[in-house]
Amino acid sequence: MTGIDLNLRHLRAFMEVCRTGSLNRAALELNVSQPSVSVALSGVEARFGVKLLDRFTAGSQPTTAGEVLLARLRRMDDQLALALGQALGASSQREPALISKTLARISFRQIRALIALAGSSSITEAARAGGSSPAALHRTLHELQANVGKAIFVRGPSGVAPNSVGRRLAMHCQVALTELEQAVDELKEVEGRMEGRIKIACLPLARTLLLARALNRLLAAHPNARIEVIDGSYELLSQQLRVGASDILIGALRSASDLAGLKTEALFDDPYAIVGRPAHPLMSRSKGASLRDLAGQEWVAQRPGTPIRAAFEALFENGPASPRTSIETSSLVLTRAIMMESDRLSMLSRRQIAIEEREGMLTCVPVAETVRQRLGTRTIGITMRETWLPSRLQSIFLDHIRLTASRLESE
Repeated sequence: MTGIDLNLRHLRAFMEVCRTGSLNRAALELNVSQPSVSVALSGVEARFGVKLLDRFTAGSQPTTAGEVLLARLRRMDDQLALALGQALGASSQREPALISKTLARISFRQIRALIALAGSSSITEAARAGGSSPAALHRTLHELQANVGKAIFVRGPSGVAPNSVGRRLAMHCQVALTELEQAVDELKEVEGRMEGRIKIACLPLARTLLLARALNRLLAAHPNARIEVIDGSYELLSQQLRVGASDILIGALRSASDLAGLKTEALFDDPYAIVGRPAHPLMSRSKGASLRDLAGQEWVAQRPGTPIRAAFEALFENGPASPRTSIETSSLVLTRAIMMESDRLSMLSRRQIAIEEREGMLTCVPVAETVRQRLGTRTIGITMRETWLPSRLQSIFLDHIRLTASRLESE
């Protein structure tokens, strides 16, 4: 549920009833009739499928489920207000009530239109994805711009597109709508149904026993949980994390300069190793392969800009020779296959080849002490949005990740 069949004004009516404790007082605050508030509340309860309010002679109070929804709606409202505050800039500083006035005019339909356009290459593509016509989408976008009172679009070669203000607004709005998805999952948890979805972004070279073991343990206890694993480059996955397309990112942690709006949690340090097939010629070196030996080999290297590529380049920096990296890939599957079928080497970690080493398909090349000291380590951890509040199921998964990581570190 992402607001497709919800009415933002109806949700605000529910929030106002919770705040005032009365349908009549909420109606006065919203400048609508009391029957209108009742209809709004009935619609919200019907859409979420739970009772949200206990009604008494003296007023109304949220049920346990209502408290869960209210907390998520407040977070959603805070993020929408933050987004509009950034879009309005100095105007919102001069007139503090401007944000709330603007929020009252904006609908889910307008928010979805902005998000669709920001994620598409043209208004035609955005309309097709949303099941509407370009003309209808164009009208909705102009309604939103008029409500915001500031330019959030620009006309380019492909037609209307969000400007920098519009792109930031779309990103924050998309994160805000994830609170509704979280609310749906948490309302099921109130009923004892652990059926929520966890969206995990996983870096290509981080899909080791860590994630597999943690997921197996989670699903053994909660078989109805839904897991979605997304892979890709750090640049892509961190952007998806920022806009709420994923909940957490697992893999090698990045520097602070790459973490705007994100926070990290280290799990363990993962030493690098030189990996090849068991019959590789360097396996026979009694004192371990020297830096010169390694420089004379063919390599499968990871993409530039990744921590492991930086470690690979640092290994041979100021060395006797430069290694031959005829293949660059972020695919661990391809890297493994190439090494098993040739004498090419790669810099990985022992944990990344745990299964292949156990089956005798790959192994770590013995290296000289001087090489081992230069190999270095990477820190594996979790990256999350600074504002993310995990559901109970998501918190349980995080606990499984932490427990699995501590056990892996002792193996």
